[in-house]
Amino acid sequence: MELLNLMYSYINKFINSDELLEELKKINLSKVIKEEKTINQLILDIKEIKKGIPNEIDEEEKQRIAQIDYLLDLIEKARASEKLDKKIKAFAEKQYDSLIEDRKEVRDGGKLYTEICKLFNKNSLLGNYVKEMTDKELLYFITQYISVPRPLKITEKKFNDLIDIGIKEDKREALWRLAFNYEGKNMNFSKIEDYFIEKGDAYYLTEFMYAVTEDLDFKKLTKKVIASKDENLINEYLKTAKELEIDIDE
Repeated sequence: MELLNLMYSYINKFINSDELLEELKKINLSKVIKEEKTINQLILDIKEIKKGIPNEIDEEEKQRIAQIDYLLDLIEKARASEKLDKKIKAFAEKQYDSLIEDRKEVRDGGKLYTEICKLFNKNSLLGNYVKEMTDKELLYFITQYISVPRPLKITEKKFNDLIDIGIKEDKREALWRLAFNYEGKNMNFSKIEDYFIEKGDAYYLTEFMYAVTEDLDFKKLTKKVIASKDENLINEYLKTAKELEIDIDE
């Protein structure tokens, strides 16, 4: 599982190849005897790729840096205001420092990133890990993150199986995270919205609305919420819909 987490972290650019190598070397091979050969070979292959392919700032990284620069500019303008509340100013300073650190991060891009990712699919390395996991383990693995740009590729059937286990065990946090991870991936979220409505859970229903706004059929969802006759749920739903500027027939 440690190796799977490292591969997933790299694929989603939470770590770069230098950090990946460092973490791979830290794995206690005596506890993962079956994986020892795989891990050692992965270290050698990554080193070989890094020797021949320089890192580059790709379009994705350019966009990330541009977004950080935009936010830094906004905060600088806000900090210059004499009317800014002390608490807000302190928060702005903290956010500014955090963004500066984020901007310093080196992320792999271009061919270097692509070639290292290919190693994970070599001999179905990544796929075999996923196949060996139970639905419960897979749900936990995916939803350890609120959302990632590149979630594991799964079928809609498997996605529904994960929803079923989340409902069976009443894992509401995991259910909305699952939806958030697969936003824009053509998955059907109706079972999740139905469950939150059934439970009268205004908090998770509205968080769910924020997470996957573009994927929802709000005409159908509105009818379901109204049909619940749950006054609190209805009020919170309408309030959130208004905040999201969703046109609904109340």
